[in-house]
Amino acid sequence: MYAINHAATALLIKKNNPKLPLFPLLISVQLVEVLWVFFNYLGWEHFSISGGRVHLDFLPYSHSVFSGVAAAVLSFCVINWGYKNRKLALAFAIGVLSHVMIDVIFHEKDIQLSPFSAKPVFGLGILDYPILNFIIEFVYGLFCWWYFKGSKALLWTIIIFNFLDLPMMLAHGDSLNIFVHYPFILPTVILFQIVITWYFVYRYADSKGDKNRPVIDEI
Repeated sequence: MYAINHAATALLIKKNNPKLPLFPLLISVQLVEVLWVFFNYLGWEHFSISGGRVHLDFLPYSHSVFSGVAAAVLSFCVINWGYKNRKLALAFAIGVLSHVMIDVIFHEKDIQLSPFSAKPVFGLGILDYPILNFIIEFVYGLFCWWYFKGSKALLWTIIIFNFLDLPMMLAHGDSLNIFVHYPFILPTVILFQIVITWYFVYRYADSKGDKNRPVIDEI
């Protein structure tokens, strides 16, 4: 799943926990992906290009089931014990787990059970069918907006970013050669997507568009 719809997942969590701040929830649903970005920079994880497609064929430290659970538990402990906020700790942990759970649905079989075992691997492979992938992600993003009862600006944010992802979903063949020669570009693009969707979803997540909200919400 692409960045905008992972970010939209934070809206589901926020709706059920209206008093919790949104920005930590946005971080939670993308924490696994941020780890993937930096693990790629460090060379600990990598992707490959074959058959005219991008394959995220080695990401056991950031995206395995064990790693997702471990990151969720660690996050819960840090927030619960360090910040004395059990509700935020639980919501953050759910956000972390949501990323791996969703990626199991969309990824090809590249989600390992743990970094310590190459098998079994999980993934339904929806990413291999770009148009289907786009439709499902688009509908999911709209559902998150509807459930959250978001503003029109938030709706347009979700729509626009989904359509901006379409060229990357459809990319194949020679158009991917740039990632072969400059492998740092792909994680950099994904990091940019994460940060920019954090900003816009946070910026427009006020469902009522209240012009009198505190200035801090505008930052």
